[in-house]
Amino acid sequence: TAMLDDICAEGFNLVNIDYALVPEYHFPTPVMQANEAFRFLIDHAEKYHLDMEHVVIMGSSAGAIITSQLGSVITNPKYAALLGINPVLKPEQVKAIVIDDAPLDYDKFSLGTKVLVGNYIKGSIFLSKAEIIKYNNILSVTEDYIPCVLLGSEYYVDMRELHDALEEANIKHILIDPLAERNMQMPHCFVSSERVDKIAKDAFDRMISFIKQEAIDSAK
Repeated sequence: TAMLDDICAEGFNLVNIDYALVPEYHFPTPVMQANEAFRFLIDHAEKYHLDMEHVVIMGSSAGAIITSQLGSVITNPKYAALLGINPVLKPEQVKAIVIDDAPLDYDKFSLGTKVLVGNYIKGSIFLSKAEIIKYNNILSVTEDYIPCVLLGSEYYVDMRELHDALEEANIKHILIDPLAERNMQMPHCFVSSERVDKIAKDAFDRMISFIKQEAIDSAK
């Protein structure tokens, strides 16, 4: 939890949201649960000292998938309807999102990742085109998507694909990709090692700087 402690030390109030797991539940249940969690946080904002008009959503790995999809749920009514979700948060409440190494582009997955994600979606690697469209929200990025930080390591291909979609939609974002920047292959969700690894610390500092700047810019 060291990185979470350090995020708090940067002045953020942090809420960690749990979600249901396979095999009892499948996609998009965790996205629905995350959406409902924000309803609870809005209703209890005073109790927990939360400013729900200045929200940052962050997720790593499986959480990064949910985070990325929430970005589309909140900003793209067609995608929200596709998942059967009525978004609790309005786009203007969310100042930034952080997507830390999310596997999203199913068609380009390795077999191992297809087994992992296919099990999450429906218990099979054989997904229909409609199921892939629901899962891969890169296909649903619009010009209203939220400014974001992308961290790519194990799934750098997916983060580059999302980067390209954000570029095309003219969305403010940064891609932190050690393989492209330093020719360094970093482990999955490497930023969590920011206390002991210089490359991870640089990524953490850039992430925090981006989030804080977005909060400042949105207040102007």
